[in-house]
Amino acid sequence: MNISMLFTRTDPSRRRYGVAFFVGIIAGILSAFVKWGAEVPLPPRTLSDGRAEFNPPYLFLRDYLGIDPTSTVYTFSEHIINPVMVTHVIFSLVFAIGYCLVAEVFPKVKLWQGVLAGIIATIAVHGISFPLLDLTPPLSQLPFDEYLSEILGHIFWFWVIEIVRRDLRNRIVHEPDAEVPLTAPYR
Repeated sequence: MNISMLFTRTDPSRRRYGVAFFVGIIAGILSAFVKWGAEVPLPPRTLSDGRAEFNPPYLFLRDYLGIDPTSTVYTFSEHIINPVMVTHVIFSLVFAIGYCLVAEVFPKVKLWQGVLAGIIATIAVHGISFPLLDLTPPLSQLPFDEYLSEILGHIFWFWVIEIVRRDLRNRIVHEPDAEVPLTAPYR
């Protein structure tokens, strides 16, 4: 595949940005639960290095937003929940809405049912942004377990975003994605 084909655009008259934004909200909320769930069998940080207590969302809230995650809590079903979980939902909303909007213009972002986007997000966030913001150590100092957990979690996360995006978008607009001709026998 030619690299320029990755930037093929859809017909502007077939783009549905409002629908993409709305669907991104739903996909973001649902996929946040998938991302959390992936961290149960594959925790992203080891206990021995102390980073499980001070994970990137915790550090982001504390160091960049000035929120003390230990003081801002809520209780649900007798469990104390800190706002680190809220950042997962916010991040998921931002990424899902962004993904859904980009998919309206650049259909190749959906390659492998969103898996490619999950891999790119892992590299961009965990490989580049977090180390630059000092939210994680350099990649050379991270254990393999963290790589495995994050890459699989992001793959599942974006796969769910794409499944929700495609199904809801197509149901709402009553037509296939913008790059699929309306005259195609199989949509």
